[in-house]
Amino acid sequence: MSKQAKILLVVSALFTLAMGLSNVFVNIFLWKESNSFILIAKYQLMQYLFVPITFTFAGWLSKRKNGIWALRIGIIFFIISFSSILLAKEAIIDYIYIFGILFGIAAGFYWLAFQVLSFDFTCTDNRDTFNGYNGFIASAAGSIAPLSAAFIIEKSQDSKGYFIVFFISLVLFVIQIIVSFLIKSQNYSCKLDFGKVIKKSNTEWEDIRKVIFIWGFRDVVIIFLVQILIYTTTESEMALGKITFVAAIVSCFSYLLEQKIIKPARRLRSMQIGAIFLFIAVIGLVFNINYMFLVVYTILNAMFIPFFMIPINSATFNILNINHLEEYRVEYIINKEIIINLGRILSTVILILLLTYVQNERILNYFLLFIGSAQLISIYFLRKIKMWDK
Repeated sequence: MSKQAKILLVVSALFTLAMGLSNVFVNIFLWKESNSFILIAKYQLMQYLFVPITFTFAGWLSKRKNGIWALRIGIIFFIISFSSILLAKEAIIDYIYIFGILFGIAAGFYWLAFQVLSFDFTCTDNRDTFNGYNGFIASAAGSIAPLSAAFIIEKSQDSKGYFIVFFISLVLFVIQIIVSFLIKSQNYSCKLDFGKVIKKSNTEWEDIRKVIFIWGFRDVVIIFLVQILIYTTTESEMALGKITFVAAIVSCFSYLLEQKIIKPARRLRSMQIGAIFLFIAVIGLVFNINYMFLVVYTILNAMFIPFFMIPINSATFNILNINHLEEYRVEYIINKEIIINLGRILSTVILILLLTYVQNERILNYFLLFIGSAQLISIYFLRKIKMWDK
């Protein structure tokens, strides 16, 4: 890997550490203040609505300049978001839509930039390696952060610990800005082709889009639901921190294992195994949402997400290389993000409607099974793609 790719991994590690400290506990803090799944779902929904909008603007900026500009703006918005939380404190639930929008804007800029720079600093020969190491580093940072945050929160009185954790995240984002000045990338001075952002492309990209939509339907909604359910089951931030720590360690080694044993010819088999075990992970929660089944889900989920996601992440870029579409990499990345967030928006809206209008104490059990099995549908589209061995 190039020097720039290695610096980008450092930026990713700092980002994961900052978000690992706070992201889980922002949701728990909102739960403690509101006791409402619907309020937290609305907070998440605002993010999913504004991420693709921001992605498009960040893409325009990246084409006019380069990805580093969008990266720094994203980090600045994260700084603004956490500063606002520290100012609002317990009144955060009165401004839930604003905070959701701020985090959505921050995530849109950051992730567009990270994906563009990841593409620019890697190639088809080392992209799996970069994604594998990025997953390993992210899991390592993510294992330390939630446990440390839980310790700080439990040792502090009232909500003071939460605000200490949010302040540490703020400091880490400031450090991230400084490190970003070590990244060098050429200016492109190109125009964004909005037609490429929204129109259909080659057949393989269309199949990848369908897989990405299905994954978006599942991914983040099930994560925040399970985090809150672990907390409500244990009533302990430390228990949540410990489970997250163990899951991150498992994920860390799983990313390394996947990177070592899953070569191009085995990518499709890897994704099939991942999809099946991600479904098995959620089965126990259909019968009973208790501590044991939540732990089983969390561990299996951490173990098999790398087997499903690393080949897909690599494939989305490799399709561009193979079809000589590198010039439109930003447009395709925006296209991908619009699709994945449409999946997230749909599943979040369904959750809000179910919790609002369906009076059934087992509605969350059925919903978890519903979204937890979504990736099985993607196997059909994955099998249609012919470039897994390239």
